[in-house]
Amino acid sequence: MVYLDWAATSPIDPDVAGYMRDVSIENFGNPSSIHSFGEKAKTLLEDSRAVCASVLGCSPQAVFFTSGGSESNNIIFSSFLRKSRPGHIVTSAVEHSGVYEPSRILEKFGWKVSRVGPGASGRIDADEVAAALRPETALVSVMLVNNETGMIQPVREIAAAVRAFTASGGGKARIHIHTDAVQAAGKIPLAADDLGVDSLSLSAHKFRGPRGVGILVAGAAGGNKPEPLYVGGGQEDGLRPGTENVAGVAAMARALDLARAGLEKNYERAQSLMNILFEAMRGCDRCRVLPADRLANPDRYSPYIVSLAFPPVPGEVLVRVMNDKGYGISTGSACSARKKRDTRVLEGSGVSPAEAFSSARISVGPATSEEEIRAFARDLMEEAAILFKVAC
Repeated sequence: MVYLDWAATSPIDPDVAGYMRDVSIENFGNPSSIHSFGEKAKTLLEDSRAVCASVLGCSPQAVFFTSGGSESNNIIFSSFLRKSRPGHIVTSAVEHSGVYEPSRILEKFGWKVSRVGPGASGRIDADEVAAALRPETALVSVMLVNNETGMIQPVREIAAAVRAFTASGGGKARIHIHTDAVQAAGKIPLAADDLGVDSLSLSAHKFRGPRGVGILVAGAAGGNKPEPLYVGGGQEDGLRPGTENVAGVAAMARALDLARAGLEKNYERAQSLMNILFEAMRGCDRCRVLPADRLANPDRYSPYIVSLAFPPVPGEVLVRVMNDKGYGISTGSACSARKKRDTRVLEGSGVSPAEAFSSARISVGPATSEEEIRAFARDLMEEAAILFKVAC
């Protein structure tokens, strides 16, 4: 089997897995304990925090360890339930469910939510976000890299537009700016303070780290740390209570550091792999790269993720056929793959319902080879030709 679903999860780096095993056995103390076992664990925890902060371009005090991207997003959104009265949120219409669903929870508690739609390219315009702001706006959340289209959103420009709105007297207080950076971490340069956001979330298993551990950067760019909705033993400066997963955190820090070391080389390889795939697509008049803008402006997209469509062939059929041929691809976000097909993100990016229904996502990683992509592209075109005859 050839694995081409890295956007869903990545295979853990063998070095990282070995390191995590060693830490689990040798450094098992509770970081909150004051004996030597606890002090050893606490030291490793803080050393790992410093490594993560260095990679993410923020202070160690802004790094909080969580169970992953969804929890990190939820901590930010749920913190606004502590406000004395509901306010207003601006987010995009193409967010991952890890942001979309928490925004719906706030709506149930009386918050107003404006979901800014992108143009046909799937790109969120900073001016559109600024136009959606109100005096009572408390939170703006726009993802950095879209998990289905690969679009790299202009988060820095969006943050600047939000700050300008506040500086001009448009807002009553500082607006918290959040970004879901799950698909960006370890793949593109990522500096929280440089982006101008107050918080960002990431998940270790997206960059060859272990599952069940992630990071919330909070209090970056001069912002305040959010107030937690749930409490406990006060770990992670009270923001995320519960005994820390020291082995998972240490392994995540190592994976993030390894990703930083190979950032440029891996990015160039991913671009090369996508070019091979796109070249094969040129020979198929009925095959589509989604959104259409991608081929004209490739620099706006992550080379690690692409959605392709083969109308009228259902995307799920293509995924199953390619699985039988030995390739693991998906119809979109793994978080909703076993539910009823959700094409909200693609349709929100200007893709027609028919093309969205026929779409499949291909995502690559550092271990994906040229030979694998060439073989995949060849088999994909062959199977698509057969399916076109059956579907029509």
